[in-house]
Amino acid sequence: MSDAIAIGRAGNWRVQLVEVGSGRHPGSWVGPTYPKWYWSPINVVVLQAPEETVLVDCGPGITSSWWPFEGFRSDTQGALADAGVTPEDVDLIVLTHLDYDHAGGLLEGTWPHDLRLAFPSARVAIHRDAIEAAHTSDPDEEYNVGTRLVELLERESLLVVVDDREQVASDVRVESAPGHRVGHICVHVDASDPFVHAADAFHSEAHVAHPEWDTSSDQFPDIALETRRRVITELAASGARTVITHMQGPYPFRISPDGRRFKAVTMRP
Repeated sequence: MSDAIAIGRAGNWRVQLVEVGSGRHPGSWVGPTYPKWYWSPINVVVLQAPEETVLVDCGPGITSSWWPFEGFRSDTQGALADAGVTPEDVDLIVLTHLDYDHAGGLLEGTWPHDLRLAFPSARVAIHRDAIEAAHTSDPDEEYNVGTRLVELLERESLLVVVDDREQVASDVRVESAPGHRVGHICVHVDASDPFVHAADAFHSEAHVAHPEWDTSSDQFPDIALETRRRVITELAASGARTVITHMQGPYPFRISPDGRRFKAVTMRP
């Protein structure tokens, strides 16, 4: 079903982009020029070093049925197996935020009262603000996977609380990117040719040129737009290889100036 794309190396890490699913949604979510219905992928990132495997996000897993439209497919563990990764291989999972299409794949069992961890020995890093929001949210609120997930991770002593700019593995750090959700983060791999997973800071390569289009899914739209513009500008300045959760792929891109705007330039082999 899914493709794993070897992005290359970032320092000591081998980087793979893995498409674990896709969903059909209104094209207006991307922009005013898009068709009535549009398919967007759901991607995760695998970082592999000789002594450690890090997974960034998990796809929707058992929460796949929560997708509000017809047309959805997802198989995180099958896609990871195609990439040569088993649940037992994963040492650390970094959740960029607690939306169900990013965090639901951490769970197995039956929602909501028979839940277990799909990666039973992996530590899970989540930004402090996202954890606090999960603690104060109604666990039965629609689309809320975070409250029960955080409770389960705490019970199993696998939760890692992280703050802005904290290093979570060798040369791997998180950067706060607020607005889309409370505690939303980007993941940076620092190297001579750096790599950034910008998660849901923007939702399509089209939003590099038109950040103002990407407003439909943000919890705090004004803050998210400010963050999006900042992240795009910083990525252009650094020249980092970049991926996002819902990019069409399959290759990373760099961001370059384009007159008064920016553009995403796909890095084809």
